[in-house]
Amino acid sequence: MDASKFFRAWRSFFSKDVRLKIIVLLGITGMLMILISQFISRGDTPPQRPPDEATAYFTSEEYIASLEAKLENLVTGIDKVGRAQVMITLESGVEYVYAQEQKRNTDTTREPGGEEVILVNQKENVEQTYILVETEYGKRQALVLTQRQPKVQGVVVVCEGADDIRVQEKLISVVTTALGIPSNRVCVVKIGQQ
Repeated sequence: MDASKFFRAWRSFFSKDVRLKIIVLLGITGMLMILISQFISRGDTPPQRPPDEATAYFTSEEYIASLEAKLENLVTGIDKVGRAQVMITLESGVEYVYAQEQKRNTDTTREPGGEEVILVNQKENVEQTYILVETEYGKRQALVLTQRQPKVQGVVVVCEGADDIRVQEKLISVVTTALGIPSNRVCVVKIGQQ
């Protein structure tokens, strides 16, 4: 089609009924908005996978590894500690807190009794349900509000300078302060000869 024929057809279209023009323009605008929204909605955010036991396990393991590495760097920086290894144990695994909806019904009945005595019967019914969301995989799962990291149960520090009581005291002080645990959960021993 020739460009001049196209422009003539376009001009003749717009010289006709005003309502038809508005409807066609609204239709074209709507299609353009849908097309633009398709490009905008494709963000760089990765899809969230539902938490399962495998992810929780790896999250706990990664948490332990991160804590051990940080604590080992901290411990080896103490004077006269020398070479050191750190092992951390946790009380439990990662804990997920899910969003809940709570419905509460209270039924109250008042019955007149004898002289100015009113008998009141009250019955309360509480119903809690988890808030479910649909994942991109088409499954429904509970909405995770937060993820709590597990508490540290104990720490073992094996180092070259553990035979010095002052080094042991410094190590125990550093570990208890860094992890917020009592001193009876920290064990410091001398590293063996290899």
